[in-house]
Amino acid sequence: MSTNLKIANVDEAGLAYKIINDITLGDGATPSPIVDVTQEAGSLYYLSLDASAASGATQYLKLYLTTSEVTITTTTPDVVLLLPASTRFKMSCPLGLPFTSFSASLLTAGANAGSANTEAGSSRFSILNVVTS
Repeated sequence: MSTNLKIANVDEAGLAYKIINDITLGDGATPSPIVDVTQEAGSLYYLSLDASAASGATQYLKLYLTTSEVTITTTTPDVVLLLPASTRFKMSCPLGLPFTSFSASLLTAGANAGSANTEAGSSRFSILNVVTS
């Protein structure tokens, strides 16, 4: 689990949501995923990933929406997003993308067997922001 993971719970009348921020997702030679971040089922409404500092390689954001048991090399992600080097990505889901457990990993290999992030290993971090219910 990232030491830079932050979660804010907002509970307004009729509009309860969580804002998740991780400024070093995929850090380390063998990065750990953020696992079951919300600790409950919900829906994904917005996701942004800023990889503008990651100038060396394409990265893959892997989302696990149905299990809280995530092993990077063996757990098949439900969603894989390709992010070219030095780019920013934003995704909005107005109706929400439902999940039973929300986990994520950021690697420089698209296949399940990939377990490294050479960009984070070189201190070129990507910033993940997510809004869920």
